Amino acid sequence: MFIGEPNIVSTSLPTIHLDLLRAENVTESKKLLNACRTQGFFYLDLTSDPELCKLWEGMLLRMKDYFEQPLEVKMQDARGSHNYGYIPVGTEPGPKPETKDGYETLKFSRREFLKGSADLTTAVRSEADYFFSYIKHAHNITLMLLERLSTQLGLTGSSRFEADHADPGPSLSTLVLLHYPKHNDATAPTNVGHLKHTDISTLTLVLAQQWGLQFLSPETNRWEFLEPRPGHAIVNVGDFLRFKSGGELASIVHRVIPLKERQDEDRYSIVYLIRTNDDVSFNDSTGKTWTAKEWHDLKYDVFTSPTTFDAKGQILTAMMEENDRMVVREGITS
Repeated sequence: MFIGEPNIVSTSLPTIHLDLLRAENVTESKKLLNACRTQGFFYLDLTSDPELCKLWEGMLLRMKDYFEQPLEVKMQDARGSHNYGYIPVGTEPGPKPETKDGYETLKFSRREFLKGSADLTTAVRSEADYFFSYIKHAHNITLMLLERLSTQLGLTGSSRFEADHADPGPSLSTLVLLHYPKHNDATAPTNVGHLKHTDISTLTLVLAQQWGLQFLSPETNRWEFLEPRPGHAIVNVGDFLRFKSGGELASIVHRVIPLKERQDEDRYSIVYLIRTNDDVSFNDSTGKTWTAKEWHDLKYDVFTSPTTFDAKGQILTAMMEENDRMVVREGITS
């Protein structure tokens, strides 16, 4: 956390049950829509799917094995891509002044899954089928969530959210494996967390067993930690779904920081970002038209150098926040 800030834990996030959504339960689908309208985040109870929970544990074991390798070995998987390969700690600015980010990542593009190959150098290549299996599960779940939202909103035909994600795409949907290394107690941390942003996604499905994720609560206008719960994913609305819904669904600003000033344990996070097909277009809250790929590419440039590409500080948080305060959302009346 930042010095002087209290640790506030959110108590407002609803829990949505995967089994009820799969059964097309109307009440649960309405809860889903309300969560996406108001909080932009919700817990997704996965305990009805023991296969998926087992896959989660297997993913963690493989992640730990991978990230424990020497840096020079992992760098063999660096591809200079936002969607594929290895990226070391400290590539982007951190959430605090004079810091860099505090995580390393290994990414798998869904494009690689669709063609059935992983162009990686290290031993992780032999585990690609395991990661691809998770991509299949996560993609099917997030696509189903979009179907339930479309139905609740009365959308039909090509206006339904899932229509923008039809294979073969192409799209930039990506599985991101993140490791936030434990800080050395002897030195002041210069690599800390993940700076505030909204997601370049339609929906984001997050599996994490350690604390660190915060969102800027739309109810209280303060930073609140989201408790990691066994057997539960955290799902949030991304920029694409917010813009495609005309602002009715909320893409909320969030970040990752340690509970204390230092990262006192290794933190692992499994993140699947389902994204619309590259050529799908939408208008942002100012009325400017973008394709999904244009927004994706610009926002990743901003992540790398915010002051260069986003002098007004609007892109990273998709015009949802100013000076750690929520702004009035388009498309919402109360």
